Amino acid sequence: MLMIKSKKFRKVLSAMLSVAMLGSTLIVGGQASAADDALLTNKTVTGNATYIDTYFASNYMGGGRTGFEVTFKYDSIGTPAADNTIGFNDTLEFLVFDSGWGGWNRTTVGPEGIDKTAAVTPVKDQEYTVTVPFETIEGKLTTGNQVQGINLQTGGIGDTQITITSMKYVSSGTQTSQPVVLEGAWQKTGDQEDADFGSLSVTSGTVYVSANAWNVSVGGLNLSTFQKPIVAVTVEYGEVGDEPIYPQSEILKPDYTPVVENYPQVAKAGEVTYLTNIPKDMTSMYLAYDTCTVKKVEIYDEAESCETTVNNLTNANIISEMGAGWNLGNALESVNEQGETGETLWGNPVINKRLFKQAAAAGFKTVRIPTTWVNSVSVNGDNYTIDDAKFTATLDRLQEVVDMARDYDMFVIINIQHDGGEGVTGQWLDIDASNQTGIRAAFGEVWRRIAVRFKDYDQHLIFESMNEVMENGNYGTPWSSTTWTNINTLNQIFVDTVRGVGGNNLTRFLLVPGYNTNIDQTVKDDFVVPNYNGSTDRIMISAHFYDPYNFTLNTDPDNGSTTEISNAELANVSTQFLKLKRKFVDNGIPVVIGEFGAADKNNYDAINTYIARVVAQAQIRGLGYIYWDNGYTGEYGMGLWNRYTYAQTTLGKTIIPTLTSAE
Repeated sequence: MLMIKSKKFRKVLSAMLSVAMLGSTLIVGGQASAADDALLTNKTVTGNATYIDTYFASNYMGGGRTGFEVTFKYDSIGTPAADNTIGFNDTLEFLVFDSGWGGWNRTTVGPEGIDKTAAVTPVKDQEYTVTVPFETIEGKLTTGNQVQGINLQTGGIGDTQITITSMKYVSSGTQTSQPVVLEGAWQKTGDQEDADFGSLSVTSGTVYVSANAWNVSVGGLNLSTFQKPIVAVTVEYGEVGDEPIYPQSEILKPDYTPVVENYPQVAKAGEVTYLTNIPKDMTSMYLAYDTCTVKKVEIYDEAESCETTVNNLTNANIISEMGAGWNLGNALESVNEQGETGETLWGNPVINKRLFKQAAAAGFKTVRIPTTWVNSVSVNGDNYTIDDAKFTATLDRLQEVVDMARDYDMFVIINIQHDGGEGVTGQWLDIDASNQTGIRAAFGEVWRRIAVRFKDYDQHLIFESMNEVMENGNYGTPWSSTTWTNINTLNQIFVDTVRGVGGNNLTRFLLVPGYNTNIDQTVKDDFVVPNYNGSTDRIMISAHFYDPYNFTLNTDPDNGSTTEISNAELANVSTQFLKLKRKFVDNGIPVVIGEFGAADKNNYDAINTYIARVVAQAQIRGLGYIYWDNGYTGEYGMGLWNRYTYAQTTLGKTIIPTLTSAE
């Protein structure tokens, strides 16, 4: 929710265009909406160089428009102008202009078509229809500046009178909406006439863009085939001071009303990206952002999708297809001390599709989405209850987030994350509790509901049964063999339940952990790989890797925390991963390192060295690997992006190229 401290005066300067044109004043007109391409009907004119109308690029660009179609007839035929060397073939003239009002070379139109030189005497009252491409007109601009629009006037027809019976835009019928990127540095300067307000330039896509001291104008938008157009504006604020500011941060419609009124609280310097959904029929807009520098503007379809379907992957090729992985941590698994869940409880913003766009562009092909269900599931003895409304709300949101990632063709892993976590309020998935009957029943029902919801999703969606389950307070070897029995039983229930739902769940890859996802425990014979009808086809093993602890996760310098990684510790990466290869990979069972990483201690070179070793050894041993990103960008954080601005952190800039490197 936006906090608006006070109502600010919104001032947007509209351009007032006035020019002496052949003794006449230019009157702006002829601006067609996206829904109406008709421009003129039964317009009667006579005389040489009589001004008819002006068409701005911001209106005719986009929407698949390619030119004008003009139909005209001669009401009376007089004598052409004495200096006319073309005859009646310059009955009409289109003139392109730029922001400096230069480039007046004509595109002439007459009974024979465009730019003909032979003198042709027209037939009175006969209609002539000519199509005039924009590219022909705009190609006459000789000043080298950006096209701003097109003027229409009569040619040298003297005392001849013509009627333009109709004039309209024509379209190719095949043009689709394309993403647009603008980059540069623009600042609102307002009444400071001598100030340099800067500019934005088109780096991809096709639009018309200009700027003045008050706003940036973007025209020629073609959003018609986008499902959900969105504008992402990245700005940078300087020092703010002791009190927050509430600057205008808005996308404005052509009539200068905001798409969404937005005066957000800004309390600190730095980059922020504002996301605004806009209507599909908008062909132009103004950007109005105060007290900041606008650095980048992206206009794209939030519903854009490059999703492919695959259902023929096997144990032999799934790992190579998954590529580099990344965890969307501290989001859907966030839970507070009251057992309430919510993706913003641990300091991260609401998940937006933009984050997946960044991840996919950076080279990640897989995302793991830890999810907690503690607010809706409870176990009491041999019985359990599920709050249907809360469970459905969690499942609905999870599906939305899964779809965001799938739109970028990413593999997605979803799981039960903190329900078995020690110290978590509402924990019910307790592997060393005595009431395993109730726990197993609840566990099966949770996975049944998840499997039903996603039964039509293809093999890009992977289910993971549990996360780091262990005896309370015991990170090492289990004290009781019963613990292993409970883990193995739950994993088997998971497989049987998901497969039993049917649909694409019959060929879905299922990921199962051993004790605490610890490598040394997982490779023991105590851990039993679950099967379905005797087959381990499309069953994968989950393990986590945070060795050495003092380097990766320990943040207490007085209690062993280190910032350097030794050669012996690097060699241990190979030793541990080799165990997984020999136990599982060599026997046809894929393995995924579902979490790994190192906290930011301002030791980026050492972290990159460590990450490089993990990635290289995972690739050599045939293991999947998924970096743990908790979204935190400060000291001891592990976030690759600032999830508020979508900019890569220093840590991200350092290790993302290493994480996404090819084998």
